Amino acid sequence: MCNKLYHTDRTSSQFINIANRFDYFTAVVGMDGVFRQVSTTSESVTGYKSEELIGKIIFQYIFKDDLEKMKGSLNKINHDDYGVITYRLQEKTGDYKWVETTYMVLEEQQIIRLLIKDISILNELCNYLIHSEKLSIIGQMAAGIAHEIRNPLTSIKGFLQLMQAGVIDTRNYINIMKNEIDRIESITSELLFLGKRKGSQKSVHCIQKLLNEVILLMQAEGLQRNIEIEKHFPAQSYFIKCDESKIKQVFINLIKNGMEAIDENGKLSVAISIQGSRHIVISITDTGCGIPKEKLNNIGQPFYTTKENGNGLGLMLCYRIIDEHQGKIKIYSQVDEGTSFQIFLPRVKE
Repeated sequence: MCNKLYHTDRTSSQFINIANRFDYFTAVVGMDGVFRQVSTTSESVTGYKSEELIGKIIFQYIFKDDLEKMKGSLNKINHDDYGVITYRLQEKTGDYKWVETTYMVLEEQQIIRLLIKDISILNELCNYLIHSEKLSIIGQMAAGIAHEIRNPLTSIKGFLQLMQAGVIDTRNYINIMKNEIDRIESITSELLFLGKRKGSQKSVHCIQKLLNEVILLMQAEGLQRNIEIEKHFPAQSYFIKCDESKIKQVFINLIKNGMEAIDENGKLSVAISIQGSRHIVISITDTGCGIPKEKLNNIGQPFYTTKENGNGLGLMLCYRIIDEHQGKIKIYSQVDEGTSFQIFLPRVKE
């Protein structure tokens, strides 16, 4: 059924008319779950005629993993209560389909009225949308990879042709060609890292210690750029469970990005704060050029960058690593004022 959605030219009209594709039937069951009355439309949903269901217990047609959930919901029913339950219902073929049942309890009559609606089309639509999104992402990635690798390859090819023709001196352009090859190697290395989910070696670390070590590494670059790195750390030590090398890579990438956004004589601050009892927030804030509001939503996507020579994979890698650590990244930015990356990570005991 899903393939029909993927390969038909009528997909758009199917999507628009989806509301017309819900089949349903009504039924009355006793408090013991036995069907007393069933509408003739039951066959369109289950394949069973109404007379085949009357006298049978509804629970025998419910998928076993959903049965406890449904029984639990019915046990909580109050006098003249009503509600909605979603579960898998068995068809006459033996297959199961998702249905949504609206129920109303009439306690004086000791019955429950049911409106059972076939919602399997929603799963079909969901699979279609996921499939389309995957294809879209693959297409964007492929286009981005081709673009990022083609540029340095075009430069290298041009230099080789000029060298072959004797137009330019080989010695003067060897370093330029080497840099272009290094750029291709960097892109492929980051793509390989993104493509593999390596097992993380996680252990408990003091967040202040990790950041101090990273800042020490980045201070030389800060001095070269005439950028002051400020620290705002609480006196009390706080801890996270992490893969040390991966988390340090995130901090290095974000601090480096912040420095590159500052023209000269700017400041970059690294701060630690606590959000409730569960999360530590690491804020890396620069006084750089900032990011326009319309571009913020694209940050973290592959090959999207606001830097002249960037490829966007560094930030995508940061998002991937933080996601692996059950954390999240938020960005706040104002043009000509600066940008703040906030990393939320689960806090653990020492």
